[in-house]
Amino acid sequence: MGFLENLRKNNQYPIIFIGSGITKRYFKSTPTWDSLLHMIWDEVNPNVSYLVRYNELNKQFNKDTFEIYTTLADELEDYFDTAFFSGDIQLKDLLPEDAHNNHISPFRRKIAEIYSSIEINTDMKHELKSFGEMLGKARFIVTTNYDTFIEKELNNAIKVRVGNKGLFEPAGDLNELYKIHGSIKEPNSIMITSEDYEIMKRTSAIVNAKLLSALTESPIIFFGYSLSDRNIQTLLKDLSDNMPFDIEKAAGRIGVVEYKAGKEDSLEVISGDFGVHFTKIETDNFEKVYSSILEIDQGFSPLEISKYKNALKQIIDIKGEEGKLKQVLTSFVNLEKLPKELQESNLVVALGDKRYIYKFPDYVDYIKAYFSKDNKMPKEIALKFILSFAPNSTLPVSKYLNVDLNFLELSEHNVDKLNRRLKQFSSLDSIKKTINVPKVIEEKMATYDFKTAVEILKKEDDVKASVKIAYFIEHIEEIDAEKLIYYILDTQSDVFIKDTNTRKLFMAYSLHTETIVEKI
Repeated sequence: MGFLENLRKNNQYPIIFIGSGITKRYFKSTPTWDSLLHMIWDEVNPNVSYLVRYNELNKQFNKDTFEIYTTLADELEDYFDTAFFSGDIQLKDLLPEDAHNNHISPFRRKIAEIYSSIEINTDMKHELKSFGEMLGKARFIVTTNYDTFIEKELNNAIKVRVGNKGLFEPAGDLNELYKIHGSIKEPNSIMITSEDYEIMKRTSAIVNAKLLSALTESPIIFFGYSLSDRNIQTLLKDLSDNMPFDIEKAAGRIGVVEYKAGKEDSLEVISGDFGVHFTKIETDNFEKVYSSILEIDQGFSPLEISKYKNALKQIIDIKGEEGKLKQVLTSFVNLEKLPKELQESNLVVALGDKRYIYKFPDYVDYIKAYFSKDNKMPKEIALKFILSFAPNSTLPVSKYLNVDLNFLELSEHNVDKLNRRLKQFSSLDSIKKTINVPKVIEEKMATYDFKTAVEILKKEDDVKASVKIAYFIEHIEEIDAEKLIYYILDTQSDVFIKDTNTRKLFMAYSLHTETIVEKI
């Protein structure tokens, strides 16, 4: 059985390694290690030319390109930093004084600038779509690339851990990206000199330990690496020293996709290089490989699993620190059959085979989650909460209905209920019509500065807070509505948040700022 067939049969989310070949495949004019150093060397313009110095080192290191390039990087860092601090060369948005005070490496900042400016190759658009979808099937991703391509393909919905420090951070090993050679978002983290690689060598055991512990559950597949690459040679050699599998099993769990120009099919060959057996997959049809990985389906993607896992962990961390954890052991039952004291308690979601038990959020829970910058309320829970309210109730919903709801398999009755709600509140005027501010209040409030709604609400006068809120609704386009909303959510009582006019304010703000859903 071949590697890709084995991948589909075992239905295990793989660990995916991404190398520089992937950046070269999908971007225009991506620099090689050689062209990157050559480009910066020529800008600094030291006394000796790049080609002369390269050939001197070529003889010294007996054509070992890794030693040549890291030594060139060592020398170039000195040349470039000296030229920058002396004012001979400039960097965008970085002054010598700022670089000095904030300990920013000018040389690495220059590398970050170069990689930030490379452009996507639109000719690969169709394959790129498959690549992005394939990344969503990774248990976790490891890359030696500096660019932010992977994060963007995943819409930044992945935990990014940069450099060596990322290896020491608490990890869930699901939906995580390890950028072990640094990132252009943190230029100082970029690895390129011999000293950088020496430091990496000392921490490589941590990477390998992480991989070995995960290898029993997940296969590993490499994209964008050549078997002549020092990075992959070192990794495969280190794995061979601790590999717990025989030849056949090892070859079935480690795959290296090698680029072969023009090869539309794929050739799988078991290789024994570097002391470890693995499957070498030769092809130019990467989409075929991506398609094999896309067939893996465990019901939930690593992204979805990590989202719920992190939410539960957060509950345990926070409540545990507060000493508020309680233990309840029960089988799956209807919520209504629980003892009354449990029905009135907050219940942690119990994840299982298509069944879970939970306590609905109340209005305050929902509205705070709705306007939160990092809303963690699952769409399934939010939709059930929305459907529990009458269609004519003032409840912001656009954020949850402006997405694909097919996975929820809503009944006709519920679809109709949601559509009646959308029709009821189809514009900002639909809320304003429900508000009536007396003329005397209009005149008094008009004397206040529209741009200080929070101060007006806090102001002690003879105008009730609910009346002020009604006035703010009528003038929602003129006031600093966002500050007002977050002030209320952060400082006011649940009673105030649940007040009729406050609810209408939340609805008005939603209709004013969000794309209105016409129908689902």
